Amino acid sequence: MGRHAGGAQPTPPWPRRLGAAALRWGGRLLLGVVAAGVVLLALRWTGVTGTSARALAAAAGLLVVVAAALAATVPPAAAPPTRPDSIDGPAHGPGSRGR
Repeated sequence: MGRHAGGAQPTPPWPRRLGAAALRWGGRLLLGVVAAGVVLLALRWTGVTGTSARALAAAAGLLVVVAAALAATVPPAAAPPTRPDSIDGPAHGPGSRGR
């Protein structure tokens, strides 16, 4: 029934899978480059030497890419359990008047 019906979906053709993977990793890399650029500009603005600023910016960019890839592996949150209400409405709450 519904979304649980049927067997496994057929896998999309390899060009589509490759394109989807390239877009995913491209987005992660772009986010890492932006983070590295911001860190580099901030460190250079504060007077940190060029070599140190570039090394720290590269580390920050790599950290952002790894964190984004790791975050993509987290399963979605489960829906909160539902509580059946009585015919008169919720059993507890601001409008229940001590029932």
